[in-house]
Amino acid sequence: MESTLPSASDSEGITPPEPSPSGERHAQPSSPLLSQRLSRLTPAAPTEPELPPLPTNLDDLQSQLQEARHSLIQWARAETAWNGQRRLFKAVTENVSNALAVADGQGKRIWNNPSYTRLLRQAVESESNAGLFGDVHPDDVARTTGALAEALRAGQAGELEFRSRRPDGGWAALKARLIPIADPGGRVESVVLAARDLSENKQLSEALELATRQSSASNVTESMARDLDQVLTTALGNLTIAKNLNGSQNTVAVRLNEIDRALQRARTLLEQLGTLSGHSDKPATRVALEPLVQETINGVLRGTLVRAEYLFPRRLPQPELDAEAFTLALRNIATNAMQSMDRGVVRVTADVLPADAVARQAPLVLKAGSYIHLTIQDQGHGMNDRTLARAFEPSFTTRPGAKGIGLATAMSAMQRIGGTITAQSTPGVGTIIHLFIPAPADAAVTTTGPGGAPAASQQRRILLMDDEQMILDIVSRMLTHLGYAVTMTKDGAGAIAAFTKAKTKGEPFDVVMMDLVIPNGIGGQEAAPTIKQIDPHAKIIASSGHLDHPVMTDHRKYGFTAVLEKPYKLERLQQVIDGVIANAA
Repeated sequence: MESTLPSASDSEGITPPEPSPSGERHAQPSSPLLSQRLSRLTPAAPTEPELPPLPTNLDDLQSQLQEARHSLIQWARAETAWNGQRRLFKAVTENVSNALAVADGQGKRIWNNPSYTRLLRQAVESESNAGLFGDVHPDDVARTTGALAEALRAGQAGELEFRSRRPDGGWAALKARLIPIADPGGRVESVVLAARDLSENKQLSEALELATRQSSASNVTESMARDLDQVLTTALGNLTIAKNLNGSQNTVAVRLNEIDRALQRARTLLEQLGTLSGHSDKPATRVALEPLVQETINGVLRGTLVRAEYLFPRRLPQPELDAEAFTLALRNIATNAMQSMDRGVVRVTADVLPADAVARQAPLVLKAGSYIHLTIQDQGHGMNDRTLARAFEPSFTTRPGAKGIGLATAMSAMQRIGGTITAQSTPGVGTIIHLFIPAPADAAVTTTGPGGAPAASQQRRILLMDDEQMILDIVSRMLTHLGYAVTMTKDGAGAIAAFTKAKTKGEPFDVVMMDLVIPNGIGGQEAAPTIKQIDPHAKIIASSGHLDHPVMTDHRKYGFTAVLEKPYKLERLQQVIDGVIANAA
């Protein structure tokens, strides 16, 4: 029977498998079509990178080595130049007074220089969420937000002015320039902020204006003294003649004697005016400040419905001054306070400020050094900004029938003794007059606790919240005098943040004291439950001048420990706080 298997000679497209190096045979594709299909399924072997041809002689090798050496030298020079530029950038940005910062394309701050940190208080601690402008004043938020959005959108530099919170809690007036930085494609990828502080220029302008007012007041006083001297000389001369012609035993003589006494009193006042205008040769003497202040102000308020409260530390230094000039200044200020209110309290406080604190609070016209800082706070109708700016101008007044020389004369008196006066006022709340009196060289500036004793290292800590800066200032002084360490905030949100931070750091507040009603903000009533959630044992005092407020009538129902009525009295303040702390213990 004939075989059906093809032979090697007549088979088409079929070749026997080639033996492998190991002697085994592997199947090979039986046809070109099958081979083509398998090639599609089998990944191609990786190709070796093409290397530059090796030099064929020594000259080519030396040439390539020379090129490599030149490239390395160029790279090293570029690296050195870059490091130099970095050092220069760091030296410039860390030593300029302007605040510099960079924001990314979403407006988030990604870098700032040290001046930015010194000048502005950052809105949040997390750099990833930090705003470019810091803690902006609420009235300026829309302006800054719009300027940044326009810089990111249009890619054009622009300028703006805004206010931002300082680290010390005050407001910095800034003038800033926004500079967009675009990538090669024209898309803005970052924005540079360069801002300078206008506060110093503003202080210089205010100091110049104050000096002008002082000079004007002094000139007016001097002119008045000369005119009055001429009038009194003429009147006293004619009076002497009239008394001699009339005799001394009739009714007219009695009237003439009364006129004589009145003119002598006028001459005494004229001598005081001469003292204020710089004509007095009376030497400065050491003065016990507290009794002098109390005697003078009590004399002005006697017989009225206005009373005075005094908060003086023990061992207050005795300044060297012209007592008559200083007394006249006090009398005029107390008279203004009394006339601005029908009834109420005038609060007088005193402390000693070191030179650096004076530089922050007082005008630049003062000489460097320590000062006794006397404040006189009334509960009158207050003044708006426009009226306050002219308060020390001679003959300026808003009260019908008044002469308007009270504060101008007081300013001249303080200038005579080397000090000055500033004022702050809120319409409907009252006015605080600040008197800066040069302290003697041996004055000790110390922090004192209750009764003038040195404050203990473990002070009780109080968180004070109120939306009125004047109230924060005076109450914090009262609490500091009583020996407490005070942290201030102006709304409930700030109080919650401060309370949380202190609790986290292991330095909780012993007492929280909050105003109940904050217009357009979170008041004490709303903040108290959150604080209680953070610490159920928190001691919270409600504070308000509205005695019919539900919290004031039933404070425990709302989670408060105690209540304090406005206006505050020092004795009541200490009594309530001591009671809260004692119950906590």
